[in-house]
Amino acid sequence: MTEILTQISNYLNSLDWSYILTFIILAYGLNHYRATDFFYQIFNLKIATRYRVLIIGLIYGILVYLIRDYTINKVESLLQSFVFAVVFHKLLLEKLLIKLFQTNTKEE
Repeated sequence: MTEILTQISNYLNSLDWSYILTFIILAYGLNHYRATDFFYQIFNLKIATRYRVLIIGLIYGILVYLIRDYTINKVESLLQSFVFAVVFHKLLLEKLLIKLFQTNTKEE
């Protein structure tokens, strides 16, 4: 059991947490605040949310790679961070936010 916890701890420590948190904030902002309408007005093209998140993640990942001057060895960590961020956001944060800010519309 200790070995499993050690492996999980090593994996979590190897992730790029600054990328994960900023990516979640960027993806949330660009998918929920007039950015989709603006994109539609310019390109006259609607893209599903999952594809917008993928495009945002790839572009942001490339920018982080270039700005931070990562070596090729850090690309795997960046890719793992992207996958972790998508799963973390979709499975945990989104469900938690829905539960926290859910309005009770049932009339008694």
